[in-house]
This record gives sequence, structure tokens and C-alpha cells, in this order.
Amino acid sequence: MKTRNSVRYLISTVGAGILLVAFNNCGEGFIMQEMSSTDAMFLSGKACDEQLMKVYQSTYHGFLNKTCQNCHISGPGIGTFASENVKVSYNSFMSIGSEKISSHAVSDTHKPPYTGSQNTAAINSYKTTWAAAQEGYASCVAQNGGGGDDGGTDNLPKNVVRSIAKQVPANLSTTFQKLEFDLDAQTTNKVPLVAGIELRVAVLNGVTQGYEFRNPTLRLKAANSGAHNARALNIVINNILQTDITTYVNIDSNVDSTTAVNLAPNAGLAWSVRTPASTDTMALEFQNISATTVTTPTTPTDPTTPTTPTDPTTPTPTAQTYTQLIASNGVLGRYCVSCHGNNGSGGLNLLVYNNAKNAAANIKARMNNANNPMPTSGLVPQAQRDIIDAWVAAGAPQ
Repeated sequence: MKTRNSVRYLISTVGAGILLVAFNNCGEGFIMQEMSSTDAMFLSGKACDEQLMKVYQSTYHGFLNKTCQNCHISGPGIGTFASENVKVSYNSFMSIGSEKISSHAVSDTHKPPYTGSQNTAAINSYKTTWAAAQEGYASCVAQNGGGGDDGGTDNLPKNVVRSIAKQVPANLSTTFQKLEFDLDAQTTNKVPLVAGIELRVAVLNGVTQGYEFRNPTLRLKAANSGAHNARALNIVINNILQTDITTYVNIDSNVDSTTAVNLAPNAGLAWSVRTPASTDTMALEFQNISATTVTTPTTPTDPTTPTTPTDPTTPTPTAQTYTQLIASNGVLGRYCVSCHGNNGSGGLNLLVYNNAKNAAANIKARMNNANNPMPTSGLVPQAQRDIIDAWVAAGAPQ
């Protein structure tokens, strides 16, 4: 989560210290430590979210790092909240939510013997401390002009533009819907632009896992609004910057028309792993939007310079069959069956055609998802993903 230097909060009087559970990395159990009021509360000169992350480090982080590392760092599990890196772990934890993670940690069926009722006492203590910390965070943000209905747009650094938050559509399904945001309606850092993005509910193996995003756009609000340059788009959910969504951070586009410009035409789907709620809100934040001048130089046509013809040897991908894809030189054979063969990861055996056909849509989604790709090593070349897209579009023929 990105900090805001302008977000400051001083608690002048504090009560008794908060009991935080600190994980003993060198031992097998947990140590109860009493923190001083100075350590436990949000201090003067510290950003609100930095202090919330500090509480997370003293509670959930050590437990998750030890208990969940087999699945939730680079394994098959959703999210990287078991990372040893506190910031990486914290961002993933905030995206998924404390309730879902806490519930799985005490489940006797989720991943025994790592999860189960033996974790109940520790998780309950974390939840109590975390609830108090979130109340402090909300108070901290409220007293410093952030949060609320404006989506935290007050006191943004120069050229950072965050839209007003909108509620996620109540009827959102697995079909993409487009939201648009008027960037001229900000409390600060207004720009005469309209941003848009498409989103839907993300489903993996029949289970709702969060939200997926695609096709971020930007256009002038009016024809006389002038040209602008926009860089680094982030997504904000429930006033929390989703720093683990990095799909659009390299955006660098000029906008000089009321016709919407696709800011990331070749990007895969962006994915926020969380439990969707009817109260969820989202906003878009650009790290830099500035006025610019877009000029198109006029170059006289040189009659002696031949026009380069389109290369006729570059074919449009055609639908292959499952038999072709599963061969050793096929897309599934090369990139998928090493994990998803017999006794496949996540219970998915792609060597069986019906399994592959039933999972076709999810295969396509994961292979195009830059945040949570399959294979987990990263996106495969676009040409290979195009083959999978064509196969799915053709009905996953055998």
C-alpha cells in the first residue's frame, strides 16, 4: 500500500498498551508480548497505513509466513501473503481480506495439518488486535482528509489523479461491464479527462476468486480540453491502493481526442484476489497526468521510396485441436502438463480431454492474467496465448 506523506495523525493521550501476538521465527510456538502505548498507537509523523502494516507485521505476518508458505508464495494457492517480505505479504493480505484468511487458517479441511482448530487461539488474538488497529486506521484517515466518499482524493501529490470511488455494479457477473470516471470531479488535481475500465467477477475452477479487469481507457472530456499525457495506472478498491496489481503500471499514453484511447491494448487481464462484497467500491489512480502538446509532423511523401507491403507470411491464429495442443510441441504440452498431468496440481489433469474442455475458459483466463499467470513463471509469448484464445473461441475442439 502506498503511503501519503501528507497523512499524519497524532494521538495525544493513549490508554493501556495493546497486546500483540509476535511470532517467534526461531521456535515452534508463539510469544505474547505487551507493546508500549507509543509502539501500539499511530505515532506523530507516521503515515496511517504504515502503522497498520506495522500491526500486521506483529500479528498475522509471522504466522502466515510459516504456516502457509508451501502454497501462498509461489505455489498453487491464491495470493502471496505467506511471503517473507512484509510489504508483499501485507498487500496480498489486504486484497484477499482478513476474514477469509482467518477462516481458512482455522479450517480442519482447508489444508491440514497446517490449518485447523489448533490455530484458533492465535487467530482469535490476531483478529481482536487487527479490529482495533483498523478502527485506529479509519480514524487516522478520516482526520486527515482521506477516505470517505471522495475515495481519498484530498492532498494527493502533484500530478497524481485519483477518481472519485464508485460502487461496484450490484449485478456484476462473469460478463465484463465498463465503468467510467470523470477525472474533472476531483477534490484536488482535477484534469478534463474521462477514464474507463471493464471489470467482471473472476471465477477459477467454479469458485469466485475476486475481480478481473481489462481495457483501461482515457478520453478528453471535451474537444477543447487540450492534450494530456497519462502514466502508471493503479486500481483502488475500498480506498486501498491495490499495489499487487501491476498490469498497468507501465502505461505511458498521450490523449488528445474525445475518442477513448485503450491505454494497454496488449496487456493481459488484471486480477484482484478478494471476496467480492456488495459494498465494494473502486477508483482509478494515475501516478502522473500532465498537460502536453501532441504534434504529428508532416513528412512529404518521397515518390522514390517504395511502400513496404504487409507481410503476407504472418497468419492469423487458427483454432487448433486439443490433440495438437497436448502434443509435446503444443501449447498445453509445452507449458502446462508438467504440472497438470497425472496427479496434476490443483486436481486438474489436462491429459484428459474432458478436463481440459471443462477448464478451457479458466485456462485462457489464467494464461492471459499478468498478475496470476499460468504457468506461474509468467506470461507465455502472445502468439501461444492467441492459439489458446482461438481454441476456446472455437469451442475447445478435440
